[in-house]
Amino acid sequence: MTDVVEEVVLEKEVPKESAFIALSDKEEINWAHTAILVVPPVLALIGLLTTPLRWPTFVLAVVMYFWTGLGITAGYHRLWSHRAYSARFPVRLALVLGGAAAFEGSAKWWCRNHRAHHRYTDTDKDPYNARRGFFYAHLGWMLVKQNAKGIGYADITDLNRDPMIQWQHKNYSVISIAVGIVLPTLLAACWGDIWGGYFYAAMMRMVFVHHATFFVNSLAHTLGDKTFSDHHTAFDSVITAVLTLGEGYHNYHHEFPQDYRNGIRYFHYDPTKWLIGMLASFGLTYNLKTISKPEIEKARLQMQQRRVDSEKAKLESASATTTCPR
Repeated sequence: MTDVVEEVVLEKEVPKESAFIALSDKEEINWAHTAILVVPPVLALIGLLTTPLRWPTFVLAVVMYFWTGLGITAGYHRLWSHRAYSARFPVRLALVLGGAAAFEGSAKWWCRNHRAHHRYTDTDKDPYNARRGFFYAHLGWMLVKQNAKGIGYADITDLNRDPMIQWQHKNYSVISIAVGIVLPTLLAACWGDIWGGYFYAAMMRMVFVHHATFFVNSLAHTLGDKTFSDHHTAFDSVITAVLTLGEGYHNYHHEFPQDYRNGIRYFHYDPTKWLIGMLASFGLTYNLKTISKPEIEKARLQMQQRRVDSEKAKLESASATTTCPR
């Protein structure tokens, strides 16, 4: 008689055929979002083919990239979605303006979706459920009209009481166009490169920021290591970190979302963490939340133990089914 050994399953496998599933028959195209995701890449390509990139305009595009990208990662994500730290008025204003200029929706809308994502990760109530495939998590979910009743509940009482968030939400269209398109175009006009400012510092920069952020929902749930938990599809990856302004240590983030850091080691690439820490030295950010080292190490060791248990179960199962010669 042989013992039946139950294998420890590290994670639920996503069916291979789901990798390219994006939309269902019941979902209706969101034409406004589709236009925002399709038109800028086309305009950026036109600019690339027709307008030489000048050095001052390149510098402007890079500055706009970091401002608007950090508006999402340091502002929308770590400040307002997770309340991982607090910030003074000038920092909050800069982040709320930069976030709007990223053209990813208002902070209120973005944070509501992100809180639901963390609360209902990898389920049908997750707005960008990674189990529906890479494309859906990356941008497919934005191409369809959102079913408000289908998304999991997320408490945004704090955001509704925040005057700056409410102001940005009500005036989002004007702010995003003014800061994200008009401002870089007019700045480039100062050195006689108005079209370069429009094509590179506005349109192409917008495309880069979009996909840098979208990789957090797709690539960060596809590639890397399960360092702290295997209860969700989030991974830690330095590649994703480089592509997302430091949001690539995603397995840690899903396990400890209240930490203002994403990369916890000093050598981890996390410019968002560096910005928050630098501003703290000037008193512009404060109440920076971190997880204690013992708690982090406990999670790491538990994950290692699960891997050991899984390998042990496989070996015992193989041993139990092997017929020994007499």
